[in-house]
Amino acid sequence: MKRILLFFLLSGIIAPALAQADKWAGSWQVYSKPWPHIPAIVMDLQIGAPEQGVLYPAKIKLQYDGFTGVYEMLLVRKNDRQLGISRGKYPLQETPFKLGIWMWYLNGTLDYKDGKVYLNRMWEDQFGIWMRGLYEDGELWVNTKVMLRDFLYHDSITFKRTGSKPLTDSSVRRILYPETSGIYLGIYDPIAATDSVITMQVEDEEKYDRDTVTLLLNTRSIFSRQEVNDNNRRQQIRLDTGRNLFVFFADNYGGLPPNTGALYAKVDEKEYRFDFTHRANAFATFMVADIRHHRIDSIPLSTRASGRVSTPVATITVDTAEISLELWDGRVEDSDSISLSLNGKWIVTGFPVKKELQKIALRLQPGENTLLFMADNLGRIPPNTAELMIRFGSKTKTLGLSTDMKKNNEIRIVLE
Repeated sequence: MKRILLFFLLSGIIAPALAQADKWAGSWQVYSKPWPHIPAIVMDLQIGAPEQGVLYPAKIKLQYDGFTGVYEMLLVRKNDRQLGISRGKYPLQETPFKLGIWMWYLNGTLDYKDGKVYLNRMWEDQFGIWMRGLYEDGELWVNTKVMLRDFLYHDSITFKRTGSKPLTDSSVRRILYPETSGIYLGIYDPIAATDSVITMQVEDEEKYDRDTVTLLLNTRSIFSRQEVNDNNRRQQIRLDTGRNLFVFFADNYGGLPPNTGALYAKVDEKEYRFDFTHRANAFATFMVADIRHHRIDSIPLSTRASGRVSTPVATITVDTAEISLELWDGRVEDSDSISLSLNGKWIVTGFPVKKELQKIALRLQPGENTLLFMADNLGRIPPNTAELMIRFGSKTKTLGLSTDMKKNNEIRIVLE
């Protein structure tokens, strides 16, 4: 009875774990031996667990007739049955010669069907890389190179699963976080975003020639297989908290190869471009924009303040400890809000700046006092602006405030 109970308990633990296993992660192999009198070409592919269900670190080991090549590469989820293949394959080992740009032939997508993975190439045979490098190492390795080149270029490639253990070595971090390794496999350096909404626009760098593109945010489709034209020019996109992986796929090479689509992004008033015309992206299958958004209210106020430049606005001398601040928006009320500290102590936070005047009473300490005004947001019309009147006794002082996500305003008040 105990054995039966233990069996059911273990089944309850193991079954969900197996059900949740990623179908791509693990080991795969191609074994190609078209003729019995020549050695086989063996390609081993090991895929790691996905980052946010999108980025798959991977390594390839290619062996044939004395040649061994080991490469890091990136796979990216396009849909439930396809992974895009990075143009770049970073060589960890290549002996006794280098394949160089011939690894570009291994491009396009990996397509999953019936437990196998099939290579679905985007063809590059007209673009001047076909014969390059064949005789660079003399004639000794020419036949070996021809076999490898033909295999990479046009042989039907089907991977069969050989194991379920995902890639877990040091290559994983190098591939997924290129800012730590300096290796570009399609992921751009991360962009920090404090605003939760960004602008994105799709353009064609040359002319409309039926280039089609797909854009995903994490695993969500923004648009799929759309021709680059005026209909997908510009849109506002709301970010998730944390890492936002925008994957921009070239679905084809259009009428004038290669695909010359470009993705433009405006993040926190800064502009960025990701385009397939860049030398590192020519004939690539995808590019990844890594935008990391952290809700500003999750960051401690003091940390936010210290990370910005404090711009002096004025120094005022007063003869009374009791003063009053009067704040209002002298332009257009656009949902600006600020936080205010006096001598390092936060007096108000998330204070909305409105058209009507609002008052804040303060008590100063003897000597020098520091008022710090920090923007919580940029409102609808950057920068964050406000009019400030300081009342001390029978006197007043009026100042204009202008803050943003990089700049605070600082006022020194000396109580004599």
